[in-house]
Amino acid sequence: MTAFTGWVQGLDLPLFWTLLALVTALALAAAYGLFRILHRVRIIEDTPTSRVRSAAQGFVELSGHGQLLPGEPIRAPLTGIRCTWWEYKVEQRVERMDLRGNRSTSWQTIRSATSDELFLLRDETGECVIDPAGATVHGADSDTWYGDIAAWSGPPQRATQGNRDYRFTEQRMYPDDPLYALGHFTTVGGAEGLADRQTELRELLAAWKRDPQQLARFDRDADGQISPQEWEQVRAAAKAQLTAERAERMAAPPTHLLQRPTDGRHPYILSRLPEPALTRRLRRHTGLALLLLLLLAGGGLLLYAARFG
Repeated sequence: MTAFTGWVQGLDLPLFWTLLALVTALALAAAYGLFRILHRVRIIEDTPTSRVRSAAQGFVELSGHGQLLPGEPIRAPLTGIRCTWWEYKVEQRVERMDLRGNRSTSWQTIRSATSDELFLLRDETGECVIDPAGATVHGADSDTWYGDIAAWSGPPQRATQGNRDYRFTEQRMYPDDPLYALGHFTTVGGAEGLADRQTELRELLAAWKRDPQQLARFDRDADGQISPQEWEQVRAAAKAQLTAERAERMAAPPTHLLQRPTDGRHPYILSRLPEPALTRRLRRHTGLALLLLLLLAGGGLLLYAARFG
């Protein structure tokens, strides 16, 4: 402890304040991470699981299995493996030398991407389209391997030989995997997807007002103005169009969509782990964040006490 105190007191004052500010900033970041994880755990535990067919519009929790939409299957970019979601990263080994001539090696990301292709969550009551853009994904299958060039195509190379300069990491979720989802649920088509009639009428009339060609159809006397009598015809035509559109939507089966909430208060989570396993994992992260916070806070206090105590 005496050696530590002597080292701290021997630091230049600007360097000491810089070091103390860095430790404080890291402690604040750990506190923010701790709060964020606890907030997510609380939301996960407090949100009841809904069924696709009966889910309310808005923020919901769903549980089922991942499935592909009809058509061309989703394939992971590096390995070509069929999946419902993917994320990959290509890193290059970088060697650096400090002023003392010591060499260090690190990995620098040179290319990365995350899937935004739609897929399905299916439970015993129906299907919901999943838009994965902006989601935090937990429990995905992950492979890491190495190569001599930045490009890769084919299965992961699990065995490594020699000094490989490029590292490849790919994560995937697969069709038929268990899928837990927490996000904003909306329904389009069918009776569930219909908005209020008056709201739709106001929106359609407002759109027509912004389009002179639409209103010109009802200007019977061609004076460039819509008279009260002509405006009644405009309203009648808008109502007729909305009635036909609503009938068409009522006849179509509803499409359910889950996507990232826009309110900034709710998380968007997709997970291969069921809810109990996911909350256990997040609580472990909470413990690590708390330990890191205590260590950083204690380190900051020791620095200050060693300098001024």
